[in-house]
Amino acid sequence: MDDSFTIEALCLFCNAVLTSEEGKEFDSGDLIKCNNCGEMNDYDSVVEVAKEKGVDKVESEIEKELHKTMKNLFK
Repeated sequence: MDDSFTIEALCLFCNAVLTSEEGKEFDSGDLIKCNNCGEMNDYDSVVEVAKEKGVDKVESEIEKELHKTMKNLFK
């Protein structure tokens, strides 16, 4: 089982993956332009949405593992 996963930063307007120049870093308060729709995305909001998706994914994986473990306990 692969224990790693990635969460992509998505445009808050069109859900396209946000991309930037190689090595470009963003900080709190920055605006990130979407290459797909041209809208400016607030860095903090993009990070918050990505964190929520990460938490959801971890919770889902934990539930799957617990379900498998519980199922095997009662065989």
